[in-house]
Amino acid sequence: MTKSLILASAALAVLLATPAFAIDFTPSESGTLEFDMPSGNICCSYIADTDEGPLLSCSREKPKYWTVTLTLEGDMHVYKNPGEVPGCGYGSPIGNVFDYGTKWKKAGFVCTSSTSGLKCMANGSGFKLSKSGLIKY
Repeated sequence: MTKSLILASAALAVLLATPAFAIDFTPSESGTLEFDMPSGNICCSYIADTDEGPLLSCSREKPKYWTVTLTLEGDMHVYKNPGEVPGCGYGSPIGNVFDYGTKWKKAGFVCTSSTSGLKCMANGSGFKLSKSGLIKY
């Protein structure tokens, strides 16, 4: 193996081992946190105060509209083709973009943004939502 190939392999290993940068979002006037993936195809809302406690709700527009909700206890519901709902891709009202390679944590929820989709977890359960589909954890 050449010296340059060894150095490139070492640099790639460090890059892959580097944790995602942490990000926080500005809440709306109502206290809800809303953010969009850079693609505009996935958007989420974090609502601190619901009957079930804090709730994360994420929607995907294409190829079919789905909404996934996750509670702090890890209870998840999937709504396929939920009907008339506001779309993603228009930017959150206050410009919260969840850049690829970043991580968001709030009240027990942890989400990671990547070019392969959005992964969110709470209490050991969660999902990865992407254009390709949904993976449940």
